[in-house]
Amino acid sequence: MCALLTRIAIGENITFDFKNASKAELRIEYKRIADEIGDDQFFTKKELNHLPEILSDGEQVLAFTSGLMDGDTWLITLTDRRIIFLDKGMIYGLKQASIGLDKVNAVSGKTGLIFGLITIEDGASQRHISNVWKKTVVKFVNKVRDALEQRR
Repeated sequence: MCALLTRIAIGENITFDFKNASKAELRIEYKRIADEIGDDQFFTKKELNHLPEILSDGEQVLAFTSGLMDGDTWLITLTDRRIIFLDKGMIYGLKQASIGLDKVNAVSGKTGLIFGLITIEDGASQRHISNVWKKTVVKFVNKVRDALEQRR
């Protein structure tokens, strides 16, 4: 059965099966999330294609955006369990990192004229994601804060 038809309402949560969805179903779901957050998915199509491989069974994507971290463009994905950082190389390679939501101490955002900055702090480090589209900074930061509150 297709993943869109297997979206199940559980209380207020709706789940989507990212692991078994077809490419067309993933495109529709990614577009829905992107429209909600204001992201255009332009620089992160390669990373989005690999995201289902990274997700755990039943893990739900809540939001994503992109920006520069350590000189490369990264997809920053908020799930109901963690924040995932993905960077797919131009020709080969995939770099990934994640922070469990229970490890996130703080998240903040700052906007400029066109771009903004998101800072995510865990116990050991701060990750600064720059050149994030201004229109996604506040929405992404608020989604992370909401997920942290819900997690607690």
